[in-house]
Amino acid sequence: MKKKIMKIMLVISSILLILFGVITMQMLINIRDITLSNSEKTGGQVEEYSDEALRTQITERLSATALGCAYILNEMFADFAGTVTINADAATDIYTNPEKYGKSTVSIPDKSEIGKMKGQFVYAEGVDPEDESILEELSMIGSLQGNLTAMYNQYDELGASYIGTETGIVLLAGPVIKERWDENGNYVYLDPRLRPWYVKAKAEKSVVFTDIQEDYDTGKQAIMCGVPIYKGKEFVGVAGAGLYLQGVENMMMNAKIGDEGDSCIIDGNGKVIFSSRKEGQLSPQSVLVEENDKGLSDFGHKAASGESGLELLDIDGVKCYLAYSPVELVGWSLVSIIPEKTVLAPNEKLLATLKESHNDEYSAIQKLIKRALVRMFGMIVAMAIITVIASNILSKHLVKPITLLTDKVHNLEGENLDFEWNENTGDEIQELATSFGQMTDRMKTYISDIQRATAEKERIGAELNLATQIQASMLPHDFPPFPDRPEFDIYAMMDPAREVGGDFYDFFLIDDDHLGLVMADVSGKGIPAALFMMISKVILQSCAMLGQSAAETLNKTNEALSSSNQTEMFVTVWFGILEISTGRLSCANAGHEYPAIKRADGSFEIFKDKHGFVIGGMEGIKYKEYEIQLEHGDKLFVYTDGVPEATNADVKMFGPERMLQALNKDMNAGPEQILTNVRDAVSEFVGDAEQFDDLTMMCVEFK
Repeated sequence: MKKKIMKIMLVISSILLILFGVITMQMLINIRDITLSNSEKTGGQVEEYSDEALRTQITERLSATALGCAYILNEMFADFAGTVTINADAATDIYTNPEKYGKSTVSIPDKSEIGKMKGQFVYAEGVDPEDESILEELSMIGSLQGNLTAMYNQYDELGASYIGTETGIVLLAGPVIKERWDENGNYVYLDPRLRPWYVKAKAEKSVVFTDIQEDYDTGKQAIMCGVPIYKGKEFVGVAGAGLYLQGVENMMMNAKIGDEGDSCIIDGNGKVIFSSRKEGQLSPQSVLVEENDKGLSDFGHKAASGESGLELLDIDGVKCYLAYSPVELVGWSLVSIIPEKTVLAPNEKLLATLKESHNDEYSAIQKLIKRALVRMFGMIVAMAIITVIASNILSKHLVKPITLLTDKVHNLEGENLDFEWNENTGDEIQELATSFGQMTDRMKTYISDIQRATAEKERIGAELNLATQIQASMLPHDFPPFPDRPEFDIYAMMDPAREVGGDFYDFFLIDDDHLGLVMADVSGKGIPAALFMMISKVILQSCAMLGQSAAETLNKTNEALSSSNQTEMFVTVWFGILEISTGRLSCANAGHEYPAIKRADGSFEIFKDKHGFVIGGMEGIKYKEYEIQLEHGDKLFVYTDGVPEATNADVKMFGPERMLQALNKDMNAGPEQILTNVRDAVSEFVGDAEQFDDLTMMCVEFK
């Protein structure tokens, strides 16, 4: 009987164990299926969110790039028109009050002068260049040669700057060109009264820009600006200048995003006038408003009418995002283009990573199931001698956590990825629960990291890249800057502490005999300081070009910056005007560092000049002016506080004494080598310490 009972119990136990194994295996398979299903759902949600997030971020960056580049292009034309307006105002004053000005000689260009930069007298057919009234008018406006020359030197792609009159004469500043004579060597007349910039400015009685056209002399593509000149209320002529379009095309290329992006400019008639694409629907000379593609035609009408926005269109068979923003002053629209597939490339990489993770999870679960099978068969053999009661207790012990785990897995769906497991079974169920909890934690981390990292990285990267390009283009960076002026040598550099800085330097010819020198430091750091720096630079240069004294230039700059300075930022400025013919340097200092001077037979020494209050800090400040007489071989060194206040790892400053030692390291060095010596000395002193402030310097040698 005992044996029968044991056999019955063994059979019952075996059957129960087998049933229990089947049930448990089915539950494990269900958990696997639910886990993989939820993993696929979560992957789909990640894909949907990532797709939307990436599209939003790249389109915002694309729109910001188009807007920023269009704004810079518009400001460039506004600055260009402002300079022409200054020439027109000066000419108006000369015609109205000729007794206030002297007489100047302007010659007719000669073939021997081809390539030489100078003021020139050209005229229309029928004008007698020997007529006394013509010569009298020419000598009167001839005093503007310096203004026109300064404007020509200010812009890299300027064809010429000029003043045309109703009498048919032209005062022109620029190089003498061979096109001034025909193939037979005969003089080619130039009648300003027939030129579009003259006719349009005279008719509209205001600042005008022409459509793109060929330059009269060179045949290059250019856009002309004209401003009318009056004698009292009588129209007497037009001040103008032609800007070659190479510089505009270079600015357009800054609107590209990445290697696969493109950019173009559309005029007011919906015609593509510049494009980084050389062929296709957006190639140069394409007329978008005449396209058969309705989407592209509508886009052309919107851009031509001065609207701004973002479109997703099919361009040459490829879906692309197009962000467009108007350049209002000339009636153009700047467009940034990027293929949709480029936007979605990071999302595809993310999905591949999620798929790989999904496969890893599947492999881990399969291994757990196999291990559970092996242990289950071992338990069947071991439990053959255990009673039915023990079998029932053991069954309950195994089924309960599995049921609990299944319920928790079923509850995980949608955005609810919180998985909590407080049971401690100490077996495969525990490992499976731990593995699944780790998987859900990684999923949540993936989503959070994607949201935060992609948004922040794209935004900061776009802003800093654009700000760095803008700031670099604002400062003079071609050396030597005046290769045709042997009277002086000049070199300058700026190393920003961050991607963009608040320091700036500048140098420019106010006229043929006066060189403006600027060294300045804006309060604060980063992009706010960089923006304030660009505003300060433009205002200071504009005030300096009025031809007034150094002190008066700072007075006007301070009034302009203080009048609406809601940010309470300020700038320290050292400003000097060098009279090239005499070496007389007129200076004014608005709270900036002392300059250093080296006489030809001596060494660099600190020159403790008169300090005024900072620019932008308070309205009504009047700055004092002082003079320095430079002789042949003398050198001037100006800098910002980033040089003496450079700090090493021991929190010690570089100081003015070390600066003077670096300046005097090579007594015969030129300006470029002097600045290199100072920068090398600062770098060696600072070592591995972080650069705290912008490092900006300029050196001028008077010859």
